[in-house]
Amino acid sequence: MPEIKRILLPVVFSDNDNLAAGYARQIAMCAGSEVDLVHVTPHIDFISEDILQSVYTSHVGYEKEVAEKLMDTFIEKALPGVKVRKKTVLKGQPADEILNYARENSVNMIVLPTHTRKGPEAWFVGSVAERVTKKAHCPVLLVHPDRPA
Repeated sequence: MPEIKRILLPVVFSDNDNLAAGYARQIAMCAGSEVDLVHVTPHIDFISEDILQSVYTSHVGYEKEVAEKLMDTFIEKALPGVKVRKKTVLKGQPADEILNYARENSVNMIVLPTHTRKGPEAWFVGSVAERVTKKAHCPVLLVHPDRPA
């Protein structure tokens, strides 16, 4: 079996993240792996350049600062005893950013929380989990909130 040296754990700061962190933590502790934490701020395409420069840029800066603080708290509570190599806030399409980060940082496994969709949302094609699973260069562990271990 290939070594799992680096695990990527994308987070959106929901309860599902805690469950996924539990799996990432167990794997990291058993395999001696490091964990990289990533939060992706979605890019908004429908804003004009003028507004984007004045409002959105300051909002993204603020959101990045808040996300970094939330990551610190998350690491302390959900990943005790785990070596967290990097914590990164990215901007863009979440699936693409997760996939690019995984490739560029030699990630060996992605532990990805899924979100339960009901009604019309359940038919939404192109979810982050689906796209990451189909295109990842490494194994992806999907953690479903309704099916804990």
